Amino acid sequence: MIQYLLAAFGVFALGIAIAVLVVGRSGRLTSGRASRLARLGRLFTRLSASWLGARVRRRFAGQVRRARIDEAQRKASARLVASTMGEMKGALMKLGQMMSFVSDGVPEEYRAALAALQSSAPAMDFALLRDVAERELGRPLERAFARFDEQPLAAASIGQVHRARLPSGEDVAVKIQYPGVAEAIRGDLANVGLLYSIMGRMYPALDPAPVVDELRTRITEELDYAREARNQQAFAVRYADVPHVRIPRVFESHSTARVLTSEFVAGRRFSEILEAPAALRSHYGEVIYRFVFESIITNGVFNGDPHPGNYLFEDDGRVTFLDFGCVKYFPDEMMANWKRLIMSHLEGDQPGFRRLLIALGFITEKSALQAGLLYDYFRYFYEPFHADREFTFTREYNAQSLKMVFSPDGEFAGLTKQINMPRDFVFVNRIQWGVYSILAQLGATGNWHRIHRELLYGDPPSTPLGIARSRSPSAPG
Repeated sequence: MIQYLLAAFGVFALGIAIAVLVVGRSGRLTSGRASRLARLGRLFTRLSASWLGARVRRRFAGQVRRARIDEAQRKASARLVASTMGEMKGALMKLGQMMSFVSDGVPEEYRAALAALQSSAPAMDFALLRDVAERELGRPLERAFARFDEQPLAAASIGQVHRARLPSGEDVAVKIQYPGVAEAIRGDLANVGLLYSIMGRMYPALDPAPVVDELRTRITEELDYAREARNQQAFAVRYADVPHVRIPRVFESHSTARVLTSEFVAGRRFSEILEAPAALRSHYGEVIYRFVFESIITNGVFNGDPHPGNYLFEDDGRVTFLDFGCVKYFPDEMMANWKRLIMSHLEGDQPGFRRLLIALGFITEKSALQAGLLYDYFRYFYEPFHADREFTFTREYNAQSLKMVFSPDGEFAGLTKQINMPRDFVFVNRIQWGVYSILAQLGATGNWHRIHRELLYGDPPSTPLGIARSRSPSAPG
């Protein structure tokens, strides 16, 4: 099973920083490089021993017994990997979250075990979190809150969330940053050699310096809860009058750089709505799709951490969006060229499409890549919204799109070795790997082409959600 971890890490390396944290026996996060590597070494050793032990037992078992031995070994290894990633927090836990839903290339046992990392990873000793919160807020929790639940609602990669009640009576969710996590991540981000090496192998045409700088900037920003609060408040203002979107209110009086207090929202988790009727799942999918692409195309901003734990679903069709720590604000010129790039593809303008790829930094003017080949290659990534017809997101589509990024074959073989990854597009990959994977699990069906035309060309709304949005005071245009 080690190969799955390594392969997934290679896939996700462009989306996260290489920051690895370890929970010691005291329950504290430690940031020593040797300790982190030793923990990973022990994990791989135990996985190898488990695999070898199963191989030995299989030699003396019948066919039915062999199948049971294999299944038991896979489940035990999956539980070990999930618990280790959950305890290590930081980027390894983010990787586990992504592995749980992005690709069917990860075995089912692993995806099932890793799914717990979306909202219920191993919690940290509450006394350590209490100390952080009280120092940040400048008073004991008993004075800051009318009630504070020590049992966490969720344990995330950088912080832990607890339910509480303010003295004024509002129910809130309080996210507290793990002690030591900032220092550990910043220390790991200082060593960029590994990222340079990984990216150089995956994209020989890549200039790694600006990409690594982008990764370092984004992951460091996630450590600043004051910035996250501003992001969340900005999104809340933009979507305040949108009936199908909820952004929890931030309580500034109880928020700091390492504590974020937001309105508590009750709702169903992602796993609870996967068996909902297809029409409702497609409705939820359209809410997410519109939220993501309206934010980008209209406002030039992307909330870049899409995974199942960051959504809550209500029976009336509303979706609550959580976690605004990783938000990318796109430069105006880049955003204008990006919109023109998509429009040129929709319009079949191959020469114009190639010129915009040059303007955006994917290729240079001296590139030998022809317009038709580039147009056809990118067509696969635009497939959900390229044609005026209904499209259903599937795991098969996502698996093929990942393959097209990292190991395209046929006429596209070796193409990625000749294409650069512009800095501003590093986190755009999370649309392909994150948002589309969410929509595939939902089996979301819709005419995404018409939704894109609403946003790009100002076409009339094509769905009830689009009509409702067009009637709100903050509607685009």
